[in-house]
Amino acid sequence: MKTSFTKYYIILLSLSIAFSDGVWVNYGWELFEHVTDARTASLGNATTAYNFESPTASLINPIFSFKPTQTIHVTHQSRFAGILNNDLIGFQIQRSGKPIQLNLLYEGIGQIPDTRNMLLDWGIDGQFGTNDPGEGNGILDEGERLDVDQIKFFSQHQVGIHAAFNHEFRKMPVGIGVKVLSYSLDSHFALGVGIDIGIMKKINLTNIGIVARNLPASGLIWDNGTVEGTTPTVSVGIHHPLVLTQVPVKLHSLFNLDISTSNRHLNSQIGFAAFSMDASFGLEGIYKDKLFIRLGKNSINNSTGGLGMQWDGFGIDYAFLSSNSTDGLGNHHLISLGFSLDWIKSKLK
Repeated sequence: MKTSFTKYYIILLSLSIAFSDGVWVNYGWELFEHVTDARTASLGNATTAYNFESPTASLINPIFSFKPTQTIHVTHQSRFAGILNNDLIGFQIQRSGKPIQLNLLYEGIGQIPDTRNMLLDWGIDGQFGTNDPGEGNGILDEGERLDVDQIKFFSQHQVGIHAAFNHEFRKMPVGIGVKVLSYSLDSHFALGVGIDIGIMKKINLTNIGIVARNLPASGLIWDNGTVEGTTPTVSVGIHHPLVLTQVPVKLHSLFNLDISTSNRHLNSQIGFAAFSMDASFGLEGIYKDKLFIRLGKNSINNSTGGLGMQWDGFGIDYAFLSSNSTDGLGNHHLISLGFSLDWIKSKLK
């Protein structure tokens, strides 16, 4: 059933791109990359090889869905005075005795200004219908002005579903992440499906994780018939744990490398033409499995950090992401809460 679904999706997407007005884009599926939990964010999103047994960990690598858990994770983030809001809910269900981790993602941006009709394009003399130089050229010339009453506002909403499960391929465990994206921009709407594949290998104490995202190409089909395709990217991660014998502290060091052939950006660390390689890292210290201290740096050069506290059945994580020198978007914060179902039942009783 799973193999048939994958083949059907590949054929459908290929036909859609072949017979529709198709374009390739870089940021069609960024919702599944930057909407994450506080623990992952505080470690620079460098958790490709680090399974901390949370339902939201499978967003980074779908191989992290093999262990049963009863935990529900909730994350909320608000930026720019509430204009941008992100929400994430992760939990696990059982189907045919196998765990499936589900993550529900939401991003909403309100009050986006539409200034296309503000220009009074009447030319240099500032009078309509005289056909003087500059009239109707679409450029703000000397003598022209903007009509603030013509400004309009619209919104953007994205809703994503990410389902991760494990499957054996030639006796090798493989994590499969199936993601569905609903995208609305003003009065336009798009729907798409994507697939991620993840594996992990343990060599002595070191874990190595590899994830290929958007295989063979994730696609969004818009209401006007346009198909936006996103080419695959690859992430390679390394995780090495260290247990200190003199003090009850565990250390986890993480390193991640994101490789893309079409997603180079202004902050790319290594790149030429459309190719880019961006590194990230994280360090987590755990004291008596109760107190967590985290530091890191993500792939867009934001310094990250955070704290976590864990009690029986309940935990809270906080992440701080600093602004880098080029984006100027300011610092921001994330808070995640984790509840076990048994803890919730005990409180309800």
